[in-house]
Amino acid sequence: MAVAASSVLANAQTAIENSKFFDNWYVGVGGGVTTPLDFNKMFPLNPTANISVGKEFSPIFALEVDAAAFFGSHGAYNTRWGQNANGNFNAFRGLWLGMDGVLNLSNVFGDYKGEPRPFEANLVAGMGWEHTFTPGVSNKPDNFIAAKTGFAFDFNLGQAKASTIRVEPYVLWDLKNPGNKYGNLAFNRDGAQLGIDVKYVYHFKTSNGTHHFKTYDVAAMQAEIARLNAELAKKPKEVIKEVPVEKIVEKPVEKVVEKTIVKETQLAPVVIFQLGKSTIDASQKPSVAMIAKYMQNHPTSKVLINGYASPEGNAELNQKLSDARAKAVYDMLVNTYKISPDRLTHKGLGVTDELFDENDWNRVAVFIEQSK
Repeated sequence: MAVAASSVLANAQTAIENSKFFDNWYVGVGGGVTTPLDFNKMFPLNPTANISVGKEFSPIFALEVDAAAFFGSHGAYNTRWGQNANGNFNAFRGLWLGMDGVLNLSNVFGDYKGEPRPFEANLVAGMGWEHTFTPGVSNKPDNFIAAKTGFAFDFNLGQAKASTIRVEPYVLWDLKNPGNKYGNLAFNRDGAQLGIDVKYVYHFKTSNGTHHFKTYDVAAMQAEIARLNAELAKKPKEVIKEVPVEKIVEKPVEKVVEKTIVKETQLAPVVIFQLGKSTIDASQKPSVAMIAKYMQNHPTSKVLINGYASPEGNAELNQKLSDARAKAVYDMLVNTYKISPDRLTHKGLGVTDELFDENDWNRVAVFIEQSK
């Protein structure tokens, strides 16, 4: 259910920006208490300390490595886990190391708005390994398979939601020994511990500039592309239509000068950049995808990518910026969409204020199809 849910969002008009491998990692540290689940001897409560490292694969699903240390001598099934053969007790009682899946119930049943809610509820389940020191009245340590089930209630703090206070009630099930009266792998309360942890969780900053997944509205993005295309269509004919260019080609052997007419047609999609930036925003990637699709459908087409900058800033910087913008689009077509480099050329044309009335729209890369 978690894997299926992680691939969709409640709102079909909302899309999640792609994230890199090192995005959306978090680390948590904290502690709590446990007591036997059979409630035969609830007190004294045993203290615990824990640490977890996890990665969110979507706003719905995460995987984390969870480690905990158990202290005290109050064990399950009427046996005191820290007791050794001499009748003394060890303060350090056991270890747990497991892999947990975390399912964000708030985002499964609600709509992720581009940042975490102030309060969220999660379902936690995992498997792992547990080690107890001198269980029962023996000096021999014991290792066995264990499982963890529980909830995680997150209180997300601050405007950036980088910090979380997580309250996690759980049951740690000893699936084998000690304490499992059935002998084989099984869930039963005789070998289980009921616990609650409180931990501080820090979400590391991601490549999108936030500490979490970013979303964009697909319908709004498509509407913006349509509006820009309509604006481009209103420009003078020489700007957006076919422009014949005469080039002189000399053939020294024959001493003949030939004229070649190169027809250039500006294609509709444009890629708009932020002020001073040459990286392609997620909202502009569909324009590049449209050009890639066109070139795949027309295998003989060749395209020139022209980069521009708006008039702000000095001319030298704007020239470099226009070069970088054209190169960024070229790289995406070659590396992401596998368009052959010999079908593409790119160059920066510096500053322009003629493509669009708004300067914000003149920070662009445009596509020119060339044919003889």
